[in-house]
Amino acid sequence: MTAPLQISAIVSTYQRPDHLRRCLQSLAAQQGVDGLFEVIVADDGSQDETADVVAQFRRTASFPLKFSTHPHEGFQLARCRNSGIRTSTAPYLLFTDGDCIFPADHLRRHLDARRAGVARAGDCIRLDQATSQRIDEAAIRNGEFLQWVDPKLRKALRRLHLKSLGYQFMRHANRPKLVGWNMAVWRDQLERINGFDEQFCGWGCEDDDLASRLRRNGVRIATALGYTCGFHLWHPPHSTTPQQWSQGPNVAYFQRPVVLTRCLEGIRCRSLQHVSTRVIGSDQQAELSRQLSQSLRESTAGVELEVLLWPNRSQLSQGAACRVIVAPLEAEIPAAVERSAHAVLRVDVRQGAPVVIDGLHKLLRGQESTPATSRRAA
Repeated sequence: MTAPLQISAIVSTYQRPDHLRRCLQSLAAQQGVDGLFEVIVADDGSQDETADVVAQFRRTASFPLKFSTHPHEGFQLARCRNSGIRTSTAPYLLFTDGDCIFPADHLRRHLDARRAGVARAGDCIRLDQATSQRIDEAAIRNGEFLQWVDPKLRKALRRLHLKSLGYQFMRHANRPKLVGWNMAVWRDQLERINGFDEQFCGWGCEDDDLASRLRRNGVRIATALGYTCGFHLWHPPHSTTPQQWSQGPNVAYFQRPVVLTRCLEGIRCRSLQHVSTRVIGSDQQAELSRQLSQSLRESTAGVELEVLLWPNRSQLSQGAACRVIVAPLEAEIPAAVERSAHAVLRVDVRQGAPVVIDGLHKLLRGQESTPATSRRAA
């Protein structure tokens, strides 16, 4: 009887067929995982020979090799990875990029590192241009390329490993850092948060967002650097890569005040009507509360979004992942009440439920809305 697949390697790529070919060669050279893994190449709409590289490789591959793609509409890494998740079948998913190569025990070591409730944060050594150009199929197949790595780079990675262990010991809020070119996550963990948020377009922040939402869902992130690392082949930076992280095109969206643990545009598309919501209204707001409850997915348990209509003697419960106060444009809100919310949405409540729902949609998608003021809860 054939053993069930244990790990799916999801390889994101865009118009780097030579890099992808070497990445696939390094996965074909994996040892100790025969019959236990599959590879999904998740393409961002390449218009070169990328699809041909995969098709040619599939003819001789000893493992299942799948290909997913979509029209190229800007850099959409989150969309690629979600497509890879949907195409994959194993319970444990390893994410990487098509410009990375690996030692022959990479998948085996990631399987050895599996722990219930834990996602593994790996990393890669960045190879310089000369070393990258030197690496061919033979060097990957026999592992010779490992001897060409600058010892200083290995030493730096060991320091990062020690720092990561320290972060784990201190239970740091956002370290170790998940990096998409080498990270492993259980499928059910990803399904609970609806995967990567496809609102991230262009360079950066989609991994940070995923890590934050995983942690909020109770997942512990631990380093994989004591087990294995990858090697990143040199190439010029992407056109959307900023000189500083703070200048990235996705930073403002990443830092939005209201973040659903289970994102709207992920593995599956969700609307506000799919979000479990609790509306807290007063007697004077009974009709508005009724309209909102009918329009939203009203819930009393497992609440993702809690909405407090102001003024109100009641308080936000603090149990909801996202807490929003909806207030008239000129209403005064005590500082203590405002601090209990992630955001304050100021609207003309006389216009009824539609204007409130529209404002909530904009908050959740990080869109600018003139009547809305927002803040991060302490």
